[in-house]
Amino acid sequence: MIILRLISVIITIPLVAIHFAILYFWVFDWRKLVTQVGLISWIASIILGILVYFAYQKFIRNQKFTVFSRKVLFSSTLMTIVLAVLTLVIEVITRSMP
Repeated sequence: MIILRLISVIITIPLVAIHFAILYFWVFDWRKLVTQVGLISWIASIILGILVYFAYQKFIRNQKFTVFSRKVLFSSTLMTIVLAVLTLVIEVITRSMP
């Protein structure tokens, strides 16, 4: 159980940093996100965020730090998903313009 908690923390911290890097690039330099590496990173971070969140829910419960980590991870993953949806909406709108 301690090893699982340690592994989840080791995964959570860089994953949240990646999510905030995606937010930074989305706001300031979106061209880096629409490259092949950017899109793969974006999709992989969303999938990994969802998987780690469910691992927190299933295996690690009722500890203050893990509850905080789970909420931070959920919030950053949700933010990344919202950015992806907004990107798709903006792309559809700009492609429909003459």
